[in-house]
Amino acid sequence: MIDLSIIILHYRTPDLLVECLQSLRRHPFTLGTCEIWVVDNASGDGTPARIRRDFPEVQVLENPANLGFAAGNNRGIARSQGRYILLLNPDTQVQEGALDELVRFMEAHPDAGAAGGQLIGLDGEIQTSCREFPNLLGVILRGTPLHRLFPRHPSLCRYLMTDWDHRTPRQVDWVLGACLLIRREAWEQVGPLDEGFFMYYEDIDWCYRARTAGWSVYYVPSARIIHHHRRESARGPFNRLTWIHLRSIMRLFSKHPLPLW
Repeated sequence: MIDLSIIILHYRTPDLLVECLQSLRRHPFTLGTCEIWVVDNASGDGTPARIRRDFPEVQVLENPANLGFAAGNNRGIARSQGRYILLLNPDTQVQEGALDELVRFMEAHPDAGAAGGQLIGLDGEIQTSCREFPNLLGVILRGTPLHRLFPRHPSLCRYLMTDWDHRTPRQVDWVLGACLLIRREAWEQVGPLDEGFFMYYEDIDWCYRARTAGWSVYYVPSARIIHHHRRESARGPFNRLTWIHLRSIMRLFSKHPLPLW
C-alpha cells in the first residue's frame, strides 16, 4: 500500500493548481511512498491535458460534470491507495516538511482520525483553519457578509477560536478541508464525504461523524501551508455562492444536534 495519497480537486483555477503542484515538487513527502491525484470537475479549460504534459508524475481523473467538493473528492479517494489521504485545495502551496510533519504526527497519535496543518495567507497571517463545532448563528455570521457588521460577536469568536494563538498543536473539533489529512482506517469506518453538500460544511460534517465514531481530530501548526483563501460567499452583496453556503448550513443543522446560538 502507498503511504500517502494527495487528492487535489480542481475547478477553473489552472494557474493556482500549477503553483500547488510545483510546491509539491519542491517539498515532497519523504517518509515513504506518495501518489498525487488531480480530480478535474469538468473545468473545460484544458487543465487535464496541461497537467498530464507538465506533471507526468501526477494522475488525472476527469469528472463528466462539476460534481461539487464532496463528490469530486470522493471520486479521487476511491481511486487512491494511500494509508493516509490528504485533501488539498489547488489554491495552496505546501511548505518545507509540511507533508512529513502531518504524517509523523498521525503516526505518533493512533487516536487521530484526521489532522490539519497551519494555513497561512499570502500576507503571512495565520488563518483560523481549526475550529469548534458551530452554532447556527456563528456559521450564518461567518458564511455571509453579516460578519462585517458583527466581527466580534461571541458566537463567531467561539466558532473561530479567536481567543487562542493557533501556534501550538491541540485536539480540535474540526479542521478545514483545504488541507485535511485522513487516516484510511478512519475513512473506511466513518464513510465518504456527504455528497448532499455541493460545497461548504462537508468538512465539518465528516469531522463530526469521525468524532462521534471515537476518532480524534488535531491541529498541527508545524505543518505550514500557504492558502490563497478566497471566501467569495462571504463578500457582499449576496451572490450564488452565498445561497449555496446557506443551503449547506441548513443540511448540516438538519443532520446533527448542533445548538442554534
